[in-house]
Amino acid sequence: MTLSERWNNFWFADAPYFDLAVMRIACVAFQCFFLLDSQFGAVQYVLSLPADMYHPPVLMWALTGGTEPWTASVIYPLYWITVLAGFAALVGLLTNASMVVFSLCNLYLQLFIFSFGDYHHPEAIMVIGLLALALSPCGKLFSVDNLIARFRGTAPVGGTSVPLLDYKGPYAGWPIKFIQCFFPLMYISAAVAKVAYSGYSLEWANGYTLQYYFIQDDIRKVSPLALWASQWHTVIFLGQITVLFYQMTYFLVVPYPKLRWIYLPIGMGFHLANYLIIKAPFPQWILFLLVAYIPWSLALKKLYETRVLVPSPSAARETTPVEARVTS
Repeated sequence: MTLSERWNNFWFADAPYFDLAVMRIACVAFQCFFLLDSQFGAVQYVLSLPADMYHPPVLMWALTGGTEPWTASVIYPLYWITVLAGFAALVGLLTNASMVVFSLCNLYLQLFIFSFGDYHHPEAIMVIGLLALALSPCGKLFSVDNLIARFRGTAPVGGTSVPLLDYKGPYAGWPIKFIQCFFPLMYISAAVAKVAYSGYSLEWANGYTLQYYFIQDDIRKVSPLALWASQWHTVIFLGQITVLFYQMTYFLVVPYPKLRWIYLPIGMGFHLANYLIIKAPFPQWILFLLVAYIPWSLALKKLYETRVLVPSPSAARETTPVEARVTS
């Protein structure tokens, strides 16, 4: 098999549209909630800041073509366009067009907030994931577009009926594979940053680093769990070593998919512990770990096909009198 064939087989092998639709619904629903719950307040806050605090990243400068921030008269309509496009993408109305508008507007809004120095990295994976979904056939299932196609008699399956979980296509899997390959890069970047922070040594994993951050987080955020956890130096030391090893070796889940069942619970535990102890929420990362690494169509199919042993009718008739005598 040639290198190009291996490349195409990896990215464009037939994959279930069900998994892609699950990713679209989960990610768009989360981002719509995030827009309404948190992002509106963030936009209001940065608009109240003085213009001299505006320092756009290179990508922001390229999108706007200037160094002056857009005013509220532009940002607020853009925000509501983003929300409307999100709900259209959620229900699958003009899915790809809605996803393109939704992802690009989210990109701009997030860059606008970042331009005032409020940098956070959990939001980046969501914007990248939305852009990947926008370029995929994510509206093939569970969408208004699909219902309209069926009503008009132009559904892509034509006159052939296939089980929902077996409906596949060559372009349904690449956005999921893309996220699966992107996560190792993020984890490796995080590990390299830790090593670089300590002068390109393993000094970061000394136990004292996290103890310091736990105490600081309790002071800044009033986190009793962080203060309690800060007293266990040996446990923290082993945890830091585990984190570095996990982040540096996470890429193995790409060539060896079965390893996800080891790495996925560890990653979920790691991010949940971050949230509970130091109040560092990474909901976007947790969401993508669930929707990108769990083969939902295969899991549902196996669940549906699972058989259980039940008593035969004759055995049930034989045991009924005994049960009756015991009861009496």
